[in-house]
Amino acid sequence: MTEQQRSPLAQTSFSPTQVRAVVNRFLLSQIGSVFAAGTPALDSTAQLWRVPILYNPPDFTGDEVGQAQVSATTGEIQQHTPVAELRTHAAKLHERNKTQIHTAFLRARKK
Repeated sequence: MTEQQRSPLAQTSFSPTQVRAVVNRFLLSQIGSVFAAGTPALDSTAQLWRVPILYNPPDFTGDEVGQAQVSATTGEIQQHTPVAELRTHAAKLHERNKTQIHTAFLRARKK
């Protein structure tokens, strides 16, 4: 099959694991360690991986606070929820669940 004959899906050369790693590297370097990439979903029409960004403090299963979009052909982040918005959503989630988060944090420190 030549390059022109490939379907858009065939041009996707990145696995969900690789895409998740790209987003996690970005989050860790730009925002902090309490955010993590969720499970990527491929939008083959748009040639993008849509990756939920989760608020994820230690030993606590957080919730989605934003999204990143990663090119299915280059593996580069094309767009993401603004950092200020991620932090605002995370603060609201933290406030709503602060007792459970604090308990999980204390449990993690004892390990």
